[in-house]
Amino acid sequence: MRRTHLLILMAAAVLLGAAAPSPQQVWKSDIAGQNRAYADVPHAMLKIQDSAYLGEGEAATLVGEKGKPASWHWSHQPNARGPLKASFRGGRLTVTHDGKPVANSQVEKTVPIDRDVDIAGHPTQVGAGIEGWRIFVYNQQAPAAKTFKGVSYYPYDPAFRVSARFTPDPKLPPRVFRTSRGTDKQFFHVGDAQFTLKGKAVTLPFYGGDPKQIEDMSAFFTDRLTGKGTYGAGRYVDVAGFGKFPPRTITIDFNEAYNPNCARSPHFTCPVAVDNIDLAMIAGERDPHTAH
Repeated sequence: MRRTHLLILMAAAVLLGAAAPSPQQVWKSDIAGQNRAYADVPHAMLKIQDSAYLGEGEAATLVGEKGKPASWHWSHQPNARGPLKASFRGGRLTVTHDGKPVANSQVEKTVPIDRDVDIAGHPTQVGAGIEGWRIFVYNQQAPAAKTFKGVSYYPYDPAFRVSARFTPDPKLPPRVFRTSRGTDKQFFHVGDAQFTLKGKAVTLPFYGGDPKQIEDMSAFFTDRLTGKGTYGAGRYVDVAGFGKFPPRTITIDFNEAYNPNCARSPHFTCPVAVDNIDLAMIAGERDPHTAH
């Protein structure tokens, strides 16, 4: 989760005997980290060239031409021929590279394919509560990464950093969200945050992934600016570092609200937000498809 960066900065400040960074300093640092994650690091989001989502009984073959990074892509044709094959059967991923098995732990790190091209993947939901694998093809020469100019956020506004009373949901019911790729993802309703913002009382649901170990939680929200300056599928905001669950109060910094990955890449499955805040949330990340 994004808020992990805040905890690292605060811990470093304590160890060094320095003053903890201000919320605005953390915000600036998080934006810089987000820009690196989009375009600079080896497995940057904008370097993803193709993706394979594998559920039970599904397989894919990586095909392409050596020396041509842009040619590498997944084929789901049974007779496809290529250096790497992946399949998911019996709840297990099997990968071979040039006919030799590749450990799943290596797939999660990197499997080099060609100059400037590798694959890496992780377990993910391929349906509501249904686990499979997602494997990306990374191209270090991807044009989208090379031309990336950085994310755009509204100026930091302390008024959008709020303290909220948190009411846990003891039943932790599952909730299914439709995603940007037309599939479903399941999260668990961990509770609701109640706070006042701009004079308006707001109740915002929060969700988690593993109901047995809740260390962070996220809200997926729309507001009066959705589709009018902010991303049309809504934005996310995370909360972490609250200690033992459930916390009595939480701090929500909407200046940290960010777009789902699908705002910039078609290779992700992002929940479409349906929980609305009836305010113009002039804080957080702007719509990347709109000139600012």
